[in-house]
Amino acid sequence: MAPPEALSLLPRPPRSGARRRPLLCLPYAGGGSRSYDSWQPLLPGAVDAQTLRLPGREGRAADPVPDDPRVLASDIADELGPHLNGPFALFGHSLGASVAYELALVLRDRFAVVPSCVVVSGSRPPHLLVTGRQYSAMDDATLRSALEHMGGTDPEVLTDGDLWQLVEPTIRADLIMSDNYRRLEADPLSCPLVAYGSKEDIDLDQESLDAWRAYTAGPFTSRIFPGDHFYFRRWPEGFVMDLINRLYEHLLEVDQ
Repeated sequence: MAPPEALSLLPRPPRSGARRRPLLCLPYAGGGSRSYDSWQPLLPGAVDAQTLRLPGREGRAADPVPDDPRVLASDIADELGPHLNGPFALFGHSLGASVAYELALVLRDRFAVVPSCVVVSGSRPPHLLVTGRQYSAMDDATLRSALEHMGGTDPEVLTDGDLWQLVEPTIRADLIMSDNYRRLEADPLSCPLVAYGSKEDIDLDQESLDAWRAYTAGPFTSRIFPGDHFYFRRWPEGFVMDLINRLYEHLLEVDQ
């Protein structure tokens, strides 16, 4: 991958090196380009992990957030697709899992580009997602309580009124996007698909996690980790060890 530095989605230029492989990460609802800082530094140097800088946050705060993950995936594909000229992988957690899946479809159908691997985390497959206004209709107190229960938001953000006013519009815009998501029929992906979940996530069990298998004709792997919805924050080492194994299976070159 060798895009110009001006791409709005990338928080930094890709690292150079013929054997480096991009891992493009899609943040969860309300997340920014540092959403996965708890585990990305643990990856080997051959993995160039970046969390995409989406509209409505950081340097793109003035950019409108789409109201549908497919629209967001289409916009991402239009910007990155022409520059994806080598092996790469996608990762997405929660809402990011839906965006990663839709992005893989758009890259395949529009640019004939297929990821080496797609990793989805903390999400049911699209056909099992709860539909309707699940989160976007919540009032402030209920939304803060839900975010506190999920464990992915800094407690200071939830208790400090000024901080909350800064992040609340982006979180709500992302949750509207999540509530609006409806799966359209599509041919299965051909690349490997890895699905991760956690034991204390009340919205996800092994059966629903394994239902991701129908979304690829390629190899499929699933695993449940200890912890809540944001399991990788409390125990990043175990998660990263498994992720590295999957990346060496499907993305990275192994010295003989």
